[in-house]
Amino acid sequence: MKNQKQAFDLLLVFLTVGLFYLAFPSGGYGFLAWIAIVPTLFSLYGAKPNYAFTLALLAATFGWFCSIWWVIPGIADITYSHANLIIPFVFLFCVVCALPYAIGTWFYVALKWNESVLGALKAACLFTVLVNYIPHILPGNIVHSLYLSPMQIQLADIGGVGLVFFIIHAVSFLLAGCLVERKRNKQKSLQYLVVALLFFMGNLLYGLVQSALIEQEVKRHHSNQLTITMVQPNIDVKLRTRDDWLTVAKPLQTLIHQTLSEQYSDNLLSNRPDLIIFPEVPVPLSFEFFNYDKKLFSEAIGNTPLLLTAIEPINKTLNENNGYFNTIELIQHNQVTSRYQKQKLLPIGEYLPFEKQLPWLRKMLPYAPNYKSGEHSKTLPLLINNNTINIIPLICYEAVFTDLVGKSINTHNSLLINTVNDAWFASTAGVNVHLALSLFRTIEYRTPLVRATNTGISSIINAQGKIIAGSLIESNKQGVSITQVYIKDIETFYQKYPNTSKIIFILITLLSLIVDWKKVKLSHEHK
Repeated sequence: MKNQKQAFDLLLVFLTVGLFYLAFPSGGYGFLAWIAIVPTLFSLYGAKPNYAFTLALLAATFGWFCSIWWVIPGIADITYSHANLIIPFVFLFCVVCALPYAIGTWFYVALKWNESVLGALKAACLFTVLVNYIPHILPGNIVHSLYLSPMQIQLADIGGVGLVFFIIHAVSFLLAGCLVERKRNKQKSLQYLVVALLFFMGNLLYGLVQSALIEQEVKRHHSNQLTITMVQPNIDVKLRTRDDWLTVAKPLQTLIHQTLSEQYSDNLLSNRPDLIIFPEVPVPLSFEFFNYDKKLFSEAIGNTPLLLTAIEPINKTLNENNGYFNTIELIQHNQVTSRYQKQKLLPIGEYLPFEKQLPWLRKMLPYAPNYKSGEHSKTLPLLINNNTINIIPLICYEAVFTDLVGKSINTHNSLLINTVNDAWFASTAGVNVHLALSLFRTIEYRTPLVRATNTGISSIINAQGKIIAGSLIESNKQGVSITQVYIKDIETFYQKYPNTSKIIFILITLLSLIVDWKKVKLSHEHK
């Protein structure tokens, strides 16, 4: 009987793994985020805390691994390494990601939170704190599955990703309670279901109303309209050197020049570009440090401002031992007027963590890049018709970190621009996951996000979290898109008080842990 129960529990665990995979952008069925963990939660009723911990650790570890497997060939390509060397690092990452879920599940069972509606809400609070408010290499979770359902994630403008995470997990815990009690206590089961529906419908209603209000606000006051021209170069990741760049540079120059010529020949002033964006690419280039590139782009753009993702050699010499910065250059009137150095580097993909303490890592991954981290957030002022647009530059996966974006967002006329090279992930779900994690910044700060990529998904997301259809460029093809972007200063509660929901969730969680731990301890003493 015990073996049958364990086998059934494992079946439920792997059902959760499957649902997690299908819900995540890797699977494409985002609505499953609301029920993905329900099977594992169902298996926990009557379980001991340590057993529950093990089940949750299995579910979360394999759920993560199945959902982000695509990073293995990507990092292997970046570092010129074999995929077998990368697998242990990725699996360890998945175990670390799984620990908060396992720890939360241990308390969920030990404190008997699986026996009441209030307990379900306490568990959702605990999971929110453990998953969202502990520093993380890649702050992704099941919430990001809903990136194509903006009506369901509008609460992010109040409490960020954490608040949406709480809502989803509150519904999941309540539905699990509903299923467990459906035969034992139908009235209690109905209570679970009603509260779950209230949370779900309340979240959806807020999304519908708030999205409509934001749309009206932007339409009434879109005094700042910007015409953005995004270039998608589609440069193969096998091309890594200056010589490689020289083989593809001229066709790209022609593409940019022809696009601008067509725009300027159009009688509509709104179609004339205010800014051209050239994304992060695998080859080293720079307007500032390479004369060839300066001449090439100057001939292509004329006097049109250009935002170019470049490399900045340390000591002005491109040398692997010295290192270099991943940089964005803003070029106006054919000179670099401001520059930003990437702060958040991708471990292994851009640098080797603990390289000084663990020198054997460099021997294991001798071709891993040697990027250096910038030290400051900054805005790049773009001057257009006596008006200043404050560009908030974000390179690659910097856009997934809300705290980093928040450092620069408190400026007038802000526009988020994220330049990306996701070619390492080819046609895998990695490109969707990266977009999903970045999209939430538009809702949190009600600021448009321009996402220019080397191979896709190039797109522009408006302040409601919706992808502007006309901005999309077909993935894995060279192309250009021309899009009008409306900029309106809308200060959100989250922007003004970014830590409020975090503090509330932490206080509720700590109080619940202390009070209920004492209750459980007393009940054991009386026995």
